[in-house]
Amino acid sequence: MQPIQETLTTFNCANLEDRIRFDLDSVVEKEVKQAYTVKNLELATSCMDYTSLRLADTTESIKNFASDLLKKLKKFELPDVAAICVYPKYVAVAREIMQATGIRTAAVAGNFPTAQTFTEIKLAECRMAIAAGAQEIDTVISVGDLLEKDYEAVYNDLHAIREACQGVTLKVILETGELKDIETIFNASLIAAYAGADFIKTSTGKVPVNATPESVYVMCEALRQFQAQTGKTVGIKIAGGVTKAQTAVRYMTIVRHVLGENWLTPATFRIGASHLMDDIVKEIKALQMLNQEA
Repeated sequence: MQPIQETLTTFNCANLEDRIRFDLDSVVEKEVKQAYTVKNLELATSCMDYTSLRLADTTESIKNFASDLLKKLKKFELPDVAAICVYPKYVAVAREIMQATGIRTAAVAGNFPTAQTFTEIKLAECRMAIAAGAQEIDTVISVGDLLEKDYEAVYNDLHAIREACQGVTLKVILETGELKDIETIFNASLIAAYAGADFIKTSTGKVPVNATPESVYVMCEALRQFQAQTGKTVGIKIAGGVTKAQTAVRYMTIVRHVLGENWLTPATFRIGASHLMDDIVKEIKALQMLNQEA
């Protein structure tokens, strides 16, 4: 493969800002209203990475978190979520509770949430999480290197992590709220895709600015162009501040608008959330009542 810097020059994000504003203000806003259905809220549930990444997490709290998830799914007759996401030390706990379901166990690893350590330490943590039973790894891109435009360092770091995560799903967190501009988000998306990410993900949820419609649109456009050039499909995960059903549907609509309906499956679309499910349950009930009255 040619140097990643040269590869990036074959892609184009010029004039993307104008298209984003037009689409988000007009086209997407109309499509969101049409997409606000029980079917799509259930789809959002099936694409959810149900997440607990609290400083105060304990073995007991994760047991309760995982058990409560299964109770909610059964009580409200919801589809299984895609995954449960925890810190590495709680992977075995979550995996044991999920073993009788189709719900996968994911872990944040590689010095989450900053990635500010040696690559060897990142690799060791990823391997240990996988050994504990993690089927998916969420890792953070080297934001400092990105901002300095040291794209080869970013690529090499991610490629090494990809090699350490053979056989598991790898999601690369771009931390878009720290990248500031369209070009950097666009390039970060492409570098992660070329390094072998199965998904690119907006945010850790640990910084002031997390997922935004604009950043998600840029990521989708990068993935659209990447697939057109390489034939490879990379998924997208939205995380950080997605607590309302309306917000989830808006992001789903952006993905559908840019990448197409086929992207909206758990294999290529995820929503990372801790509190979204309660609002989805509430909104499904409200929509069902409206449908009955109609």
